[in-house]
Amino acid sequence: MKITYKPCLKTKHSGDTVGIINIRRTENRQSKYFSLGISLNKKKYWLKSGSVSSTHPDYKEINIKIEEKINELKLMEFTDNAIMSVRVLEDEVEETFIDFFNSQLLHLQTRKELGSYKAHKTSYLHFTNFLELKRIKKIHFKDITSSLMRDFETYLLGLGLSANSCIKYIKTISNVFNKGVVLEKYTPDKNPFLAVNKITTPVAKKTLGKLEIELIFKTSISKDNPLYHYRNYFLFQIFAQGLRVSDLLTLRWSNLVSGEIIFNQFKTKTPHKIKLNYIILLRLAEYLPTGNDVINSKYTFDLNNKKYLMSYSEIENHYNKLQKDNISIYLKLINSNKEEDKIKVEELERLYKSWLNVMDEIRDKISSILILQIAVYGKANPKKFIFPILDDKIFSDVLFNAQKHTLTKYQYNQLSSKTAYYNKQLKKLQALCNIDTVFTSHLARHSYTNLMIETTNKDIYTISKSLGHSTLSTTEHYVNDFLYQRIYESNDAMNQTFLTVNSN
Repeated sequence: MKITYKPCLKTKHSGDTVGIINIRRTENRQSKYFSLGISLNKKKYWLKSGSVSSTHPDYKEINIKIEEKINELKLMEFTDNAIMSVRVLEDEVEETFIDFFNSQLLHLQTRKELGSYKAHKTSYLHFTNFLELKRIKKIHFKDITSSLMRDFETYLLGLGLSANSCIKYIKTISNVFNKGVVLEKYTPDKNPFLAVNKITTPVAKKTLGKLEIELIFKTSISKDNPLYHYRNYFLFQIFAQGLRVSDLLTLRWSNLVSGEIIFNQFKTKTPHKIKLNYIILLRLAEYLPTGNDVINSKYTFDLNNKKYLMSYSEIENHYNKLQKDNISIYLKLINSNKEEDKIKVEELERLYKSWLNVMDEIRDKISSILILQIAVYGKANPKKFIFPILDDKIFSDVLFNAQKHTLTKYQYNQLSSKTAYYNKQLKKLQALCNIDTVFTSHLARHSYTNLMIETTNKDIYTISKSLGHSTLSTTEHYVNDFLYQRIYESNDAMNQTFLTVNSN
């Protein structure tokens, strides 16, 4: 017997313009109403689809409450049915595997474990499509056999899915089956999943090298182009220790404390810290109301008996021009054996060093001022996201910095859709920078890892702490794909020692 849940607006009298939002539960043409206690103008804000119009200032929050109320009623329905099923006689219909799978989906959704719910739902749809193709209308736990799972694997491969995707979907089916066994729904004679492949194929991790990252910096993008900001986000990910995209989206100004980013990682819920280096401070300055004023401020300094008043970018441009104008002279002089030429080389090097010292001093001043202003702004706007990707209002009730947080389905979908859109914009950035490697949000983490392998001489402990991994084994598995070049270089060096022997 089908039960439906439909949002509606109940008015006391038919001509009233203001009503109360209710959920109408209908079973066998009999309806029952459950009030949300929220008043609404019917003509102005209520849509025929059973939701609140976007013209209402709180439409997102109200629509979330409607969805949560429906899920609450469904859970009550499921709980009542579960209690009744305990009392059924032995000759009544046995619960099917699909019925149990459905109850697990509802369980995950109600507990707001939405990542797991989404993964389970995809596997559920593949499996039910497979059963429909085989014209299997009902399937019980005892019908989940090695032969059936082998056929399901063949079906998935026939869809053009990778071997790794097939393993993932079958593993989910296996997890649901095992959950049923734990809950004493069924006691199997043997494991029906032994015959299917469980070994995933390693996937080569793509990375960006130093020259490619420098090209991203140097590519000209006007500030009115949206890609200007997506470049900022991507570079922030790389230089904030390979920050995951989920953390990029959910960082708030209150996470910036005493020159560090202090937060609990969205994926693992474990604490992590990142130092505010100059590169990421420049990215942050773009979204701090006073940030650009600090960056563009002019500073006075004395150099070689001359007074200057310049901004940091002007100093940097002057230094680059100085090097460019003198490069041919410098190269000519440095190869000379004349004493006077050696003195000129020393003078040029002192000149370069003096300008570098000024740049270091100004950078330190800018960093200190920005860190101070960030602290002040963070105290005044603790719940404001650093980067304007997610809507502050939608997530106002979520404490991402807590060790445990839950999202509504609407909030989870918002996070997923913004991540997808971010990746779409990164493809446009890749094309603009004319780089062959496909840009994705996770490429930033891979690229940072690869750079750290080079600069730390493969110091796994340092890399592990930088990435925020809780165990070294996770890091070893993660960086393994990046080490092949080192293996090749070591083998080449060893082979080189035998070349003279081979030539005889």
